[in-house]
Amino acid sequence: MRPASERRAPRLLPAFLWSLSVSALVLGLLLLSDSRVMELKKARAQIRELDRRIAEGQRQNEQLAAAVEAARRHDFPAEQVAREELHLVSPEDIVLLYPAGSLTAPNRKASGAPLPTPPARP
Repeated sequence: MRPASERRAPRLLPAFLWSLSVSALVLGLLLLSDSRVMELKKARAQIRELDRRIAEGQRQNEQLAAAVEAARRHDFPAEQVAREELHLVSPEDIVLLYPAGSLTAPNRKASGAPLPTPPARP
């Protein structure tokens, strides 16, 4: 046996690092093998999916709210195009038909020309 003065001092840093690495390896194996960790991962994935669906639903709600507000103001883009560009009418509308040129002709009263008389009804 060696005398006490010749004994080597223990190396603390390598012993600590060795213990830390073994402990981390054992803890990692325990966590990976534990089914609760997997359940937690699945639950987090479900939360992300539900958050995505909620955000999509909120966007749809905003679009529907805008459409409802437009309907309250009677501001239908398709109806406006149909009326102005395609000259279509709604079944509830009353259509007034004027003879061709009657709305664009100059004022006949001012020019001295006689005004057309409506045909006599029997």
